[in-house]
Amino acid sequence: MELLLISKPRTTSERSDDIPLIIYWLEQLKLAEVLDEALPSPHGNRQGLSYGQLSLILLSYIITQADHRLCGVEDWVKQHYQTLSRATGWSIGLKDASDDRLASLLEVIGREIESREQIEEKLGQRMIRGYELPTEVARCDTSSFSVYHQIELEDEDKSILRFGHSKNHRPDLRQYRQLLGTIDPAGVPLVSETLAGNGADDPVYLPSWHRLAKVIGHQDFLYIADCKAAAHQTRAELARAGGRYCFPLPMTGQTPSVLKSWVLNPLQSHQEIRLPNSTESEAAMGVGFEIELGKIEYNPKTKESFEWWERYLFVRSDALAQRQQKGLHQRLNKAEQALSKLATKLHQDHCTLQTKVQSILKRYRVIDYFLTEIGTKTVTRYNSPGRPSRQNTKSSIKSMQFCLEFQRQPKAISQAEQLTGWRIYVTNVAIEQLSLSQAVIYYRDQWQLERGFHRFKRGQLPALPIYLTHEERIIGLMFLLTIALRCFTLIEFQVRRQLQTQQDEIAGLYAGNPKRKTSRPTAEQLLTAFCGITLYHHRDGTSEITPLNELQLLILALMNLPKTIYALPILT
Repeated sequence: MELLLISKPRTTSERSDDIPLIIYWLEQLKLAEVLDEALPSPHGNRQGLSYGQLSLILLSYIITQADHRLCGVEDWVKQHYQTLSRATGWSIGLKDASDDRLASLLEVIGREIESREQIEEKLGQRMIRGYELPTEVARCDTSSFSVYHQIELEDEDKSILRFGHSKNHRPDLRQYRQLLGTIDPAGVPLVSETLAGNGADDPVYLPSWHRLAKVIGHQDFLYIADCKAAAHQTRAELARAGGRYCFPLPMTGQTPSVLKSWVLNPLQSHQEIRLPNSTESEAAMGVGFEIELGKIEYNPKTKESFEWWERYLFVRSDALAQRQQKGLHQRLNKAEQALSKLATKLHQDHCTLQTKVQSILKRYRVIDYFLTEIGTKTVTRYNSPGRPSRQNTKSSIKSMQFCLEFQRQPKAISQAEQLTGWRIYVTNVAIEQLSLSQAVIYYRDQWQLERGFHRFKRGQLPALPIYLTHEERIIGLMFLLTIALRCFTLIEFQVRRQLQTQQDEIAGLYAGNPKRKTSRPTAEQLLTAFCGITLYHHRDGTSEITPLNELQLLILALMNLPKTIYALPILT
């Protein structure tokens, strides 16, 4: 007698987590349409997803997995096939996200310079209009990314992977540089560029300002960057083009002497600098004063000159002054200990002793704070051991040896203490539009750019360690990562703006402390809150998804997104 085995209905599942949410944000930017319009079409024999659609899938993978390796995308798509196809509404082939297609996508993006600028312009304008982003302040900065790649010597001049000044303290490694141009207060990137690792940062700030002005749609914004943007010619060109800027001056050239002259002999009294929302009972963060100077730029080629006015803002930070004074005295003490060891001994060579003294003063950067003098001393030595006596007289040899004498310079040290904590900022904006305190506060927010670089290096959007060797693919990857950074910063801006409007805080985002509240949640925290959402598929063709909890519904409401994005309808 044969037994007929009837298989029981089986239910399968796949994790959806934050994938529908990420796809919805990317679709809000019309990412696939913008990329398809700007990039050339794939080869005519290639079927399946377009470059724009494939970019959206790749970005979803990078954001959710914190990984940019192309070899893992195909398996990830298979594991989340139903979620991806339902959230996008596309018919996704099993081989659409293969590593060779993804590599082709990155090469096309990395090769098409004009297309990248066109994409950034359209995405930036869409974000500014769609989310009503403020455009009063824009920032620009660069950072280096060290790699372990080896390249052929004949291709070195054409490569972006070069040896250069490493901000990561790895001069032994090749590197490339990444530029970001953002707007406040969200820190949303509008322009980006991948640069060679051995270039100087000075020439990139003026072209970046022009690109920012093109994306923003006007020139009436304050341009903030670090001291490398404060070159005289850069400031002149910005002023000539109608730009408004605020830069710190580098402590090189004539700047230290200018700072010393004005700080030690100010023409006006100091005014207090306070942080926003600080009370009168709270101590001021520092003091400062300003002067107005006329500037002129002469072009020898055209034999034309351009004149404009600048405000020099002299600012002293109390916290910075305390740190610098502490460091100064630590260096003085260490230098004094090292000099004392030399002073306890006699030295036979004058040049050797002088070299050791200068080495110590230079090592601890205290050349101006010690007065040193090398003296001579006659030393008598006997030819044989034992003490001489009347019965046993001995011949002696007299030799000249050198000794060190030193002392601190109290006046120079006191003057150095007065100059600690001071910095010069230069701007061409009138005082009615930019006060001294406001200029300092704006520059203190320069961490927004560094936060984006941190996400690229050790955060949720990692570019390091980079697994790509083809340079066009590296450029294409960095371009897509900046688009992912746009998504992160927009999420934060939208939620924080809503919480500020409602004067409310959100709880449940901190692991181990569910009652802790915050009014400034990060995008990483908000996306992690959707972890655990699962899509179930039944054999009868029906499906269901984990119901959203109160925290997830609250986050969607703060983002102004419908909860139906997790409905995930079945494709017909």
